Amino acid sequence: MFARLSVDTDSVRTYGANSSGHAADLHDVAHRLGGVGSSAAAALGPVGARFTAALTRAAAGEATALVALSGSLAGARDAATGAATAYESSDADAGARVAGLW
Repeated sequence: MFARLSVDTDSVRTYGANSSGHAADLHDVAHRLGGVGSSAAAALGPVGARFTAALTRAAAGEATALVALSGSLAGARDAATGAATAYESSDADAGARVAGLW
């Protein structure tokens, strides 16, 4: 029994492009998180200073995690494009072998 292998390379490339778009969105969210708490400190006064400081630290930590995730997703675009190209090349090589042209 043979396994049938088929790859929709356009879908693989679309996945890569979408990953790149998601990476940009996450980077934007991380940038916005970096500003959380800074404007609230003056409004909350000394009573809310500890809360504001904790919120700012937590937001900064999450922003760092989002930047890392964004970087991984941005790399997925290049990986998907490379994989699609490799699948197409393998398919063309296999076709040439079957036709006796290789």
